[in-house]
Amino acid sequence: MIVRSKATEVSVYRNSVSVTRTGSAALQAGRSTIFIQGMSKTAKSDSFSIKFPTEIHAVNIQVVNYEETKEDPESEKIAKELSDLNYNVETYSMMIELRKKNGDFSSRQDVSVEDQEKYLESLPKKLSDLHEIINKLTEEKEKISKKLKEAEEEEEKPLIMVELECEKEGEYPFILQYQETSGRWEPKYEVHFSGEENPLDVYMKAKIVQGSGEDWKQVKVTLYTGNPSASQSIPPVPSVKLSIYEPPVERLRGKGAMMGVRAAAVADGAQMLEDAAPMVGAGMAMAMANMATVQTAQANVSEEETMTAFELPDLRDLLSDTDGNIANLQSFKVDAKYNSLCIPCVKDTSFLTATVKSADWPLPAANASIYLKEVFAGNVYVDPDSEEETFILSLGQDERLNVIRKELPCKTSDVFLKGQKKKSHEYAIKITNKSSESIKVLLKDSIPVSTDKTITVDATELSSGVVNEENGVINWDISVAGHSSEEIKLAYTITWPKDKQISRTTDLV
Repeated sequence: MIVRSKATEVSVYRNSVSVTRTGSAALQAGRSTIFIQGMSKTAKSDSFSIKFPTEIHAVNIQVVNYEETKEDPESEKIAKELSDLNYNVETYSMMIELRKKNGDFSSRQDVSVEDQEKYLESLPKKLSDLHEIINKLTEEKEKISKKLKEAEEEEEKPLIMVELECEKEGEYPFILQYQETSGRWEPKYEVHFSGEENPLDVYMKAKIVQGSGEDWKQVKVTLYTGNPSASQSIPPVPSVKLSIYEPPVERLRGKGAMMGVRAAAVADGAQMLEDAAPMVGAGMAMAMANMATVQTAQANVSEEETMTAFELPDLRDLLSDTDGNIANLQSFKVDAKYNSLCIPCVKDTSFLTATVKSADWPLPAANASIYLKEVFAGNVYVDPDSEEETFILSLGQDERLNVIRKELPCKTSDVFLKGQKKKSHEYAIKITNKSSESIKVLLKDSIPVSTDKTITVDATELSSGVVNEENGVINWDISVAGHSSEEIKLAYTITWPKDKQISRTTDLV
């Protein structure tokens, strides 16, 4: 006997879904064999569990194909029904053609004019009635065809065969649970900026996707910040041993033999890099661990042993094979310091930014949609670094400012007594406010940083800027009045041995 089940609850993890289905089976007293439908083709066939009332005892449980049920496939019955509909459509289509043909009296002399007129007057109504019948049959065909496809897909899915024993005949409920590999969820933000005097409005949402081939209708949904398959095996502690490398002593002759030794050394180095590659994934594991800090007012939150759970309010539909089912998780306000950020040494455009304390944004890194006064401004990736006190969030390009950075002619001179050469660099940065309101501007530039004690870098003009000695980045916090300009001067000198050349490398900070 084939028994159906319905999805009633899903637990969505970051890369899988745990599906809970319920149903009931009519059992005879003694031993019964049932086949439970419900698992999808993308489900992990070895992950299922079946629960019955305690008075039911399972004798045998296994995953089987539909053929093993030895029941007549439902698809064959539906296919027969579809075939009958096709025959009826074909029959009524032939009747239409016949009536049209009989309405041609050009080659017939045995029909009176009066009979011809009566036939032609009744023909449109009869043809219309036949077309209406065909249209209804065609609509029915579409429904039956959809039903046939669903039945065929259902018969391709695995079933769970359960041999049960019970003392009393009756209708017994059951619960089926399994892991679905085609589902996942990911966080997504909406950040709304309503003015520099207001905090940011942040909305955390969840994008849920699943490709089981079945729409889960009106199910209870709980989101988890981790994965049930992650970190099940405890890794062993590596034992590192060091020794002095002593290359084997060989007598090699000819250039070809030496090339072989070099090639072997290169191969050993490549293998060392390959062995070290798995360490790259550590950052991803840390990002997943940070998911546990999420708090939300719109979902019931509970801290599990290894992850955080968000129970979404109300039952909802999770449709299969869509771009995403969106659920609201949290909304909150966060204080921010707004500036127009200018980095003219990199780009001559300005960006409206919000500087936020990392502690005020206890959420995982994710993509965010930015809205400026309810107008969509673009997408950014928000990655609050817990190791930094603040982070900068870009809110879009600020077209109110015009920034020009001009490099003045360099001056190079020799310091004869010390055998050194000195080169002077000078820049003029002009910021123009095209709007009528005053704008707070965070201006960034940089001077080189020496990594060699024989090279000296001296800042000779910073225009009240603050320089970071480690990376050479200079910050200016200035205010530019409406319809006015501010000019910043930056100058520095580089001194180095005159018989040497300077090598420049650029690192992004």
